[in-house]
Amino acid sequence: MRGFELDQLRTFTVVADAGSLSAAAPALHLSPSTVSEQMRKLEARAGVPLFVRSKRGVEPTAAGSRLLERARRIVALNEAAFDELRGQAIKGELRVAITEYFRTHEVAGMLARLRECYPQLSLNVSTMKSTDIEAAHAKGLIDIGVVMNLSDGPVRGGGFDARWVLRREPVHWVTSPALAEQLPEPLPLVLLPGDCLLHQIAVHALEAQRVPYALVHSVSGVAGLQSMLAAGLGVGCLSASSIGEGLVRLGAKGQLPKLPDAVFSLTPPLPGEQETVTRAREVLARQLLV
Repeated sequence: MRGFELDQLRTFTVVADAGSLSAAAPALHLSPSTVSEQMRKLEARAGVPLFVRSKRGVEPTAAGSRLLERARRIVALNEAAFDELRGQAIKGELRVAITEYFRTHEVAGMLARLRECYPQLSLNVSTMKSTDIEAAHAKGLIDIGVVMNLSDGPVRGGGFDARWVLRREPVHWVTSPALAEQLPEPLPLVLLPGDCLLHQIAVHALEAQRVPYALVHSVSGVAGLQSMLAAGLGVGCLSASSIGEGLVRLGAKGQLPKLPDAVFSLTPPLPGEQETVTRAREVLARQLLV
């Protein structure tokens, strides 16, 4: 039989996002050995290696990256077909707000797949700070938000519902390769404004360990932050999925304090929420995970 097994493709997408087979296992509700066996069979069927394996985890090969793009679409379309046949296709308008830190380089493709899978759903998407998303959601100005909290920091809005957590990923100190070779003193910081959660946690961590720093640039958005850091204008912090080309993680070499993980989640249902929004949240919880 030609083609791939759907369960193996789904596992493949989760492993690629998690960065390791062991990290993907809990998300898939499978044992690590089962995940490993599925990936072995998928690579055998593909006839080429799909992952480069190292002590740090796994990364897709060139062939794996090509398959990953198609695998995401196949998994998403399968979910949509199942919903449609069960009479659960989503129709109407949905107002969604997403924090800029959420899977910066992938979110456009994820939304495009959502439109492809649910053509009768009209998406109105905006990007905001997490605090603004939660405020807009509480006022009924948006239907669903994707927000960021920190694993050991204060949680806004009374806490997030574990059912709607999309992913958890590390936050790293990052800069350009040239600046990483010899960090200046005091540490030149490039961050978003002071109301940004990562700005607050970075400054708090440096002050707690008495690391001298100077805020040299304040940038209004994540895209600008990525550009200024890649240009070597200073050191900043980004969640793992928002680290782009031209940036390196400082890690232990930089002797900087460890930062908490970022936890991305959907805003929970509000009392009296429309059924369409409830179904859309369930779909988003699945689609934004792959």
